Amino acid sequence: MANNRTVKLGDPAIPVGSSRTEQAAVVRTIGSRFREARELCNMSQNVAAKRLGYSNSSKLSKVELATDTNSVPLWLIVRAAAVYEVSIDFLFGITDDWESGSRMTQERQTSAWLFDTWDKARRRDMEALRKLHDKVAAIEEAIAQMVVATGEAGTALERFVELNPAFEDMKAGSRLTGAIERSVDAANNAKAKMKRFRIDCTVAAPDTTQLSLSI
Repeated sequence: MANNRTVKLGDPAIPVGSSRTEQAAVVRTIGSRFREARELCNMSQNVAAKRLGYSNSSKLSKVELATDTNSVPLWLIVRAAAVYEVSIDFLFGITDDWESGSRMTQERQTSAWLFDTWDKARRRDMEALRKLHDKVAAIEEAIAQMVVATGEAGTALERFVELNPAFEDMKAGSRLTGAIERSVDAANNAKAKMKRFRIDCTVAAPDTTQLSLSI
């Protein structure tokens, strides 16, 4: 009877010329895939055995462990595909894709589309963040240069006043001094704000592994 057929030497399911070693490998693959499919369903061996038509789990255990490397009932493979909701190709080790049916295919396609859309959005956001990061770095470098320049101007003014005590009595002398002092203060204030901005970025996203503004 058809229900009693097994995967064995001489069976059409096994290519002509296959050796016993090759057949044993196929049986081991089927056993491994049986166990994997059952675990994917979170099903115990006892429950699975009953759903497959066995009174106990001993025969299913032999299949999963490939204890009998000479045969596996074909009816069992067909029934297992239905019980575990996997493809027969998966059970034979032809494919690693365990899902089967049009619904699963649609779900895979939807999942692929969602991932592709998310990945494009992520790449777009990362590119925007990279450009923003570069701009912030450029501003930070400009502020650093301004701090150095205003600091040098302040030092030069102090030395000039030291060498020329009557400088502040000259026309616009005190005005020049005040302007340079305000420039130094403004530069240092900008540096402090940039430092605070970096700290805020670090606190806002402490666990991110993506490009951030806290570098």
